[in-house]
Amino acid sequence: MKNIQQRVLAILLSSACLGAVAAPGEGGMPPPGPRPDMGAHGPHDRGPAFGHGVDLTDAQEDKVFAIMHAQEPKRREHTRTLHNSQEALRALGNAEQFDDARASSLAQAAGNALAALALLDARTDAQVRAVLTPEQRKQSADNRPRHHPRP
Repeated sequence: MKNIQQRVLAILLSSACLGAVAAPGEGGMPPPGPRPDMGAHGPHDRGPAFGHGVDLTDAQEDKVFAIMHAQEPKRREHTRTLHNSQEALRALGNAEQFDDARASSLAQAAGNALAALALLDARTDAQVRAVLTPEQRKQSADNRPRHHPRP
């Protein structure tokens, strides 16, 4: 009797797992691939500061490309530091011996990397907006999605 119960339980669990794999995006599981609210490589990989619907000249596109391309090495460096610090902090939290000084150092490194990313975003946004004409800046402001506060 116990063997039958174990088999039934195994079949039920298998079918539940197969259902989650067969229908990603349903039942609370996100579909594979990047989320629409993030860039292809995570939350710190984002597009230019202006919204959709702003038409750029070829010269402006070249300038925006150069700005985005120039900041990418620093973005990758800070993102890598943030990721490595968070991973090490998680590992330290699961370790047999917790080293408070090491945890504090890792948390500080993660915070510094996140602050550097925020500053890099602000600088990049300002540089890109400087390329736009006043009319394009107005279009950008009008087309920017509005964030509503959470209840």
